[in-house]
Amino acid sequence: MIFCIVTINQAHADEFKVGFAKISITPDLIDDWEDVNNDAQFDSDIDLWTDVNGNGQFDAVWMAGFQNKRPAQGIKDDLMAVATVIDDGESRIGIISADTIGLMRKFVLNVREDVPAEWGIDYLMIHATHNHEGPDTQGLWGPSFFKSGVDDEYMRQLKQNFLTALNKAIENLEPAQMSLALIPTNPITPIKDKRKPIVIDDDIRAVLFNRPDGSIIGSLINFGIHVELTWDKNLELTSDVAGYLRRGISDGIYYGDQLIKPGLGGTTLWLTGNIGGLMTSGPTDPIYDPFIKETFTQPSHEKAQAYGYSLANSVIDAFYAGEFYRSPEPKLNVSALEVELGIENFMLSIGTLLGIIDSDPKFNFRYPFIRYLSEVAFIELGDATITGIPGELYPEIAVGGIENPLGADYTMAAQEVPHLRSQLPGKLNLMVNLANDAIGYIIPKSEWDNEAPWIYDEEDETYGEVVSLGPNTGPIIHQNIIKLIEESKD
Repeated sequence: MIFCIVTINQAHADEFKVGFAKISITPDLIDDWEDVNNDAQFDSDIDLWTDVNGNGQFDAVWMAGFQNKRPAQGIKDDLMAVATVIDDGESRIGIISADTIGLMRKFVLNVREDVPAEWGIDYLMIHATHNHEGPDTQGLWGPSFFKSGVDDEYMRQLKQNFLTALNKAIENLEPAQMSLALIPTNPITPIKDKRKPIVIDDDIRAVLFNRPDGSIIGSLINFGIHVELTWDKNLELTSDVAGYLRRGISDGIYYGDQLIKPGLGGTTLWLTGNIGGLMTSGPTDPIYDPFIKETFTQPSHEKAQAYGYSLANSVIDAFYAGEFYRSPEPKLNVSALEVELGIENFMLSIGTLLGIIDSDPKFNFRYPFIRYLSEVAFIELGDATITGIPGELYPEIAVGGIENPLGADYTMAAQEVPHLRSQLPGKLNLMVNLANDAIGYIIPKSEWDNEAPWIYDEEDETYGEVVSLGPNTGPIIHQNIIKLIEESKD
């Protein structure tokens, strides 16, 4: 069942405006602890901790994205929420991107409900960068599988921070021009696909907004990689590769206090692209830093910096090489669909029922699955489009290459066809994962593998299915994005 929740089709007006703002969303750290056995997990019978506030309990910021029981020990750099508001004189949209692992639709709807009507926001997209080095905002990474890692007070403050940033972006609205660029991935910043078939939806997709005098107001950067280069043993909060890219483009590439390369100015907003599969730079994958001429093979802040700065450098070089082209008279067309999905994953069903996953408690128990409402969105912005996808899309759904390997649970042709990029209009197409929800991996049904024998003769269980709602999620999401694209052409 599909419910249309918003459709805006407005002609462009005489003046196009944008505004940007950012705010720190770094949580406070209270208690100190020592990882005695160096396993990046808090073991109460082994590790030591200091009750700083004297309340008799271990107050932890549980870090998300890898194993349970990973409390933060320090702060490397601030986690940020970056907001932009785009107004074509007839319609106004907001986009918020936050350095979190994921934000469930329950939270997104709660934020939208508190946006004052007088702000004139016709549609608000809330995006998580999928940062694996920030606090648990979904509930899956607490002190145990059966105990959520979500801090309710932090989530209340996070909502307020979002509203503050959005309001500031509105106050910062000013006349703008828009330019676009598709920037090839640099070989020194490769993306690795950790699951066959090897299909990567790479390249940087960049949207710049500038003043009439040419100075940069802000930018949207869409790139598909897991924000996790410091990996699972890191115990410092950090925005990881996304933060280095943002700072590199806006402020310049710095090593310590030394400016190596000037940035473009303005405020940079990161939008994570198609990362199912999974798209990453693994813990031993080498990353070369051309500025200090050093290769990093182990997870570290330095490796995240090298990768993020290299991405930023590609955008800066493209700008000065004249590779951005002007999008004349940008106008907004926005549509979104509420989509009903089934939670066919037993463990996720249990987590949802127990309230461990921070999801809406009003479920529809239609046999045989828990029903779940999510959302897809499609935004046309001049010559650019922004597709909002509520989870981590396997790139073959976006660019083709879906297979039906031996060992798959279903013998069938590809269901998610035609591939999405072949249907997208416009000159530059941004595809944003973890937009307005965080439903896990979106896997082609013909590649679904939840039972042995495993596909491609793998010896172990394939990972994606562990954190996916089920085999029908891919076809449903694909079908409804196609529906939005087709309706936009009418």
